[in-house]
Amino acid sequence: MSQIQSIKEATDIVAVIGSRITLQGAGAQFKGLCPFHAERSPSFFISPELQRYKCFGCGESGDVFNFLQKYDGLSFQETLEELAEAAGIELEKYQVNSADQLRSDILATLASAQQYYHYLLTEHKVGKPVQEYLHKRGIAKDTIRQFSLGASTPAWDGLIAYLHEKKKIDLTLLEQAGLVITNRGRTYDRFRNRVIFPLTTHRGQVVGFSGRSLPGEDDRGAKYINSPETLVYHKSELLFGFSQLHSEIRKANSIVIVEGEFDVLASVQAHQSNVSAIKGSALTKEHVRLLRRSVKQVVLALDTDAAGREATKKAIAVIKQGQDEGEAPLELRVATLSLGKDPADLVAQDPGLWRTAIKQSATAYDFLITTALSQHDAASPTGKREIMDDLIPVLRSVSHAVEREHYVQRLSKALGVSQASILSDLDKQGPRKQVVVDKKKQNVEPERNPQELRILSVFIHSPQELLAERAEQLSHFSWQTAGAPEILEIIKKHPNTSVAAIDRLLASDLQAVLTQWYLSDAVNKNSELEVSQRDWSQLVARLKKQQAERELAELSVQLQAFDNKDILTPEDEATQRDLLERVVLLQRLT
Repeated sequence: MSQIQSIKEATDIVAVIGSRITLQGAGAQFKGLCPFHAERSPSFFISPELQRYKCFGCGESGDVFNFLQKYDGLSFQETLEELAEAAGIELEKYQVNSADQLRSDILATLASAQQYYHYLLTEHKVGKPVQEYLHKRGIAKDTIRQFSLGASTPAWDGLIAYLHEKKKIDLTLLEQAGLVITNRGRTYDRFRNRVIFPLTTHRGQVVGFSGRSLPGEDDRGAKYINSPETLVYHKSELLFGFSQLHSEIRKANSIVIVEGEFDVLASVQAHQSNVSAIKGSALTKEHVRLLRRSVKQVVLALDTDAAGREATKKAIAVIKQGQDEGEAPLELRVATLSLGKDPADLVAQDPGLWRTAIKQSATAYDFLITTALSQHDAASPTGKREIMDDLIPVLRSVSHAVEREHYVQRLSKALGVSQASILSDLDKQGPRKQVVVDKKKQNVEPERNPQELRILSVFIHSPQELLAERAEQLSHFSWQTAGAPEILEIIKKHPNTSVAAIDRLLASDLQAVLTQWYLSDAVNKNSELEVSQRDWSQLVARLKKQQAERELAELSVQLQAFDNKDILTPEDEATQRDLLERVVLLQRLT
């Protein structure tokens, strides 16, 4: 048995998937809302026996490796390592490709850097200025440990001396990890005399750092500097604090998005722990795709200036684009700060006000309407036009008719104009874009013959000793279901073999077909699968009749073509005679 198969057999796919999405029993199977497309009722099913999943809505299927690669965004090697560690299996030596090896080396280097920075802050005298600064900012020791905060030395080569000279890590690798800079033949530390914030993926891997300069220090640079884009660090995908606070975020089913690392730390200490910070000023599609897996609501707590309003508009567009493409819906809200310029300031003045701001958050649309009304003169014709110019793109993005009418009513009342006038302005901007869903891109499977699926589902749940015999019966049919002849042939060749063992003999595309047969009983709740021999014979007879009727319809079309001919050649007459004989034979079966 291969090591991969050993890891599969030591892993419970229900437990792995159940730790990420909510599952419930469905007979011998488990079901839940599909994490790969938007749906209101569960069409995502898991078979504990086959250790495979299948979504009957979008068509996604596979084993635990496929799920983790798609859901967590892991490479195959990362998936293998994670499952092996969880199963307590030591991986054998193997040959990895150069890209995977480089990625692994960079991650290991970043992990070493994080340990070094954290040690300097918590154990070494060089970290005392950073300690004092964090104390003044009200950051507790427990918070420092929770987020593994660190400190960098004022020296130009502090990290180089440790990782390169002591740990013998190549300078080229340090540069590829974004830890050092080479300029005019000289290599030096990127982060010097700063508070160090490790930046982690949603799985907790350190992929980069953010460094905040100490007040009064002349570093001839920006207050904050971040790791550059590398093989492992991509700013558009990162949320500071997400991995450390993920359990609180999932429990709340809501996340508060802030702009700075200190906003996250202050929020946690104010007992508002469902929070993360974006690296930049915009919520990206990568962020939204990640958040959809864990929450139903996103609360933006960004600056309320022009940049904050634009960020809110962009967030609406990104979320709506995902929903138009079939992703799960997200409720977007905005928290407005009553005091201070950011959440950290507000928490310093009154932690309760920060929690209240989140509880009293408004919908993104209400927030944009409120800010537009406050910026322009709603009493003047020019001000009304400016408000409408600002809000028309926003209102046109509201897809739900009742919700849209609510905002139109509010704006109508605020401007003192009729709803018809507002709707007229919206229409002048052109009709709302109708999104055409490409089913091929959504991986929606073509419709299958329900009678075929029914008998194949009953067949695959047959007693083990009858599988090969029944496969022989079914192999004589002409199947519309792709993959059926190949699977039946393999089952015939392996009598008295369990379905789970048969599944391991199949290619990946045929495994997906077998999983569909096996799990269809969970979808069709009223279908009995353990049938008597008599009922099985009746199913076979019905399928035979259905196929005969389908063939008769095809023969009728061919015969009609001969009837439309004025003159038949001898070859035509011979073909017509053969077709008529086939019709007579088939009619006996219907």
